Amino acid sequence: MAVYFPNNNIKFARTGVTANVPNNDVARLMYYLNCVCVTIDCANDPDIQRYTSYSNWHRLSTAEQKALIVVCYSFSPDVLNNRVFFHSDALCGVNANQFYTINQVRNRVVTVESIIIAGRVRVVNKIMTYKMQWMNTYYIDPMLRLVRQLGASSQRPTPTYTPSVVRQPEDKQESSNKSKWICGVIVVFIIIVIIISSTTAK
Repeated sequence: MAVYFPNNNIKFARTGVTANVPNNDVARLMYYLNCVCVTIDCANDPDIQRYTSYSNWHRLSTAEQKALIVVCYSFSPDVLNNRVFFHSDALCGVNANQFYTINQVRNRVVTVESIIIAGRVRVVNKIMTYKMQWMNTYYIDPMLRLVRQLGASSQRPTPTYTPSVVRQPEDKQESSNKSKWICGVIVVFIIIVIIISSTTAK
């Protein structure tokens, strides 16, 4: 099935299958990372792919769960939004998220052929559209809960993340500011976990 981004003459082929994600925050983050690896090329990253098998979430040790948080932060919505991830209820339809293969780009817009993450160029294979329900369920809420569970203080404000809806691709400043705020809070949590983990190890 082909659809078009409003006002941009971009043709996409809709893809994707139904996922059965276990009711666990580790599994949810692994599913998020799996979606990342659907959109960008992770074929040469076995250390990342090992964290995408969300049905085997129970096999991860506490140390591996902490590593998962760090990897998910590296591939946060702040890095991917309006490049390979797009907030659009309309393009998700009845689903919470939806993948698209780019068939034809007639005008230059926000989609990209590659993206640099942690100093490495990664090829973009697909894009993913999502509803905020999806982002809250599989990234924001599990990140906060898991960081707290692994040792960070629970007395922290609960952040919100509200990216711009895909309508006018050139209007990205407001989304960027808000996404940087949530990622800033999360990185503080991660630093606290690392400090506590190091102290415990001693």
